Amino acid sequence: APSAYRMASKESPVGSAAWARLSGLFAAWGACDYVGEPVSQAEHSLQCAKCAMDATKSRAAAPDREEEVLGALFHDIGHMLGLAAPSADPADRMGDCGVMHHERLGGAELRRLGLTPRVAKLVEQHVNAKRYLCGTNPNYYEKLSPASRTTLGYQGGPFDAEECRAFLADPDSKVILKLRTWDEAAKVEGMKVPPLESYKEMLVRNCERQAAGTA
Repeated sequence: APSAYRMASKESPVGSAAWARLSGLFAAWGACDYVGEPVSQAEHSLQCAKCAMDATKSRAAAPDREEEVLGALFHDIGHMLGLAAPSADPADRMGDCGVMHHERLGGAELRRLGLTPRVAKLVEQHVNAKRYLCGTNPNYYEKLSPASRTTLGYQGGPFDAEECRAFLADPDSKVILKLRTWDEAAKVEGMKVPPLESYKEMLVRNCERQAAGTA
């Protein structure tokens, strides 16, 4: 019999609900400025997903590959959540550079919507990739954009040696570091990318795997 992964349909109630929520956030807030960078929220997210697609294309429709692409696509969904429900408390923002703990907000929302835990983890850990790289390579900080330097201060700064070791202990640390690379590359004005709609069936498959317990 076909696996739950192969049987996933874009008509799936679980996947449809997740898609409605996430695509709705893109529709409402995707055109907003992306924390001081020369692209919008949606442009950045879609560029990051394209980078992930290009880097992992040899694995075709493998579930783990699709988790990485979805992690890239939704890695900053926490910023859109912050725009959708803004807080009046300045402590909830990183100055003019977005929402505090956006990675945690995003990961929690993806878990709530029924995506696999690995997608949520990649989202939750993408800020730590920057902190790890700044903690292990003194020159890395100099390559950061002004906005990324600003957010680093709010995010806890570079990791110390113990934090770096803990980060590397995660079996997905290499993928998380790749996500950081895609994140950095996704700030190009006018880049041609696939539309958000092209990821719908991928999202639904992921939700169905989680619902079926096959993730």
